Amino acid sequence: MKLRLLLPLLALPAFATTGFAQNTESAAQLRRDFATVQQQRDSLAEQLAQAKRDAEALLVERDALRAEQEAAKAQLSAAQTSAVEASEAVRAQKEAEMTVDMTVRAYALKEQEAIEAVKAAQAAAEKQLAAEQARDAALAEAAQAAAERDAAKQAEAAALASKAAMQNELYAAQIRIDNLARALSARSGVPFAPAAALAPTPVETGATEPAAAPRPAPAQVAGPLRTHTVAEGENLSIISFKYYQSPNKWDKIVAANRAKLRNPDMLRAGMVLVIP
Repeated sequence: MKLRLLLPLLALPAFATTGFAQNTESAAQLRRDFATVQQQRDSLAEQLAQAKRDAEALLVERDALRAEQEAAKAQLSAAQTSAVEASEAVRAQKEAEMTVDMTVRAYALKEQEAIEAVKAAQAAAEKQLAAEQARDAALAEAAQAAAERDAAKQAEAAALASKAAMQNELYAAQIRIDNLARALSARSGVPFAPAAALAPTPVETGATEPAAAPRPAPAQVAGPLRTHTVAEGENLSIISFKYYQSPNKWDKIVAANRAKLRNPDMLRAGMVLVIP
């Protein structure tokens, strides 16, 4: 009866693992352990059934022996006048009783072995169930960590986009300030000198603009050249926005200063650039 109650627990299927390569071998090992437990369970069930059959046979034999014992008692009663016959009957009765006692003891030992085997199978099934629950918990935790990581990446991307938008607004404000200062200088006659402190500090967004293909330098025209001295914290996008109202025309500045600025990464504070 106990074995039949354990069958539903032992028949629990092993859940297949997906998306995590570190749990595949563990799940395969669990399935092999489960198959081994099933084989042991079937073997123990067969042994228990055989023990029951043996016990039933022993009980039949015991009943037969008891019948023989009763017959021996009848023979003993009938042969009370013969001491030899009485002695043989008593000896036969004792032997029959010893045989019955040994049979009962053997049955008790086999029944105890079957009970221990069922307990071992139950413990193995509980251990396997605990391992499967631990695996499912690990998979759920990994999925939660992946979801949190994705959410963090999305939040970081949104923050970087917001910083980039704020940087563009800062560029535009810097240009408007410089234009107002130039207009004020033209009206007052005071030379225009932009304050280095007003230059916006670029915000690192993690993205790098692709380097444009080299373009031929524009033809030099007569008249004074427009130049710009690179301030601390400025980059080509800031300078392009200052003179062209667009941060994407920095390649024109690189092309006009190819002799000293072969690579956009070579830009340093204090460099004097020609602004075409």
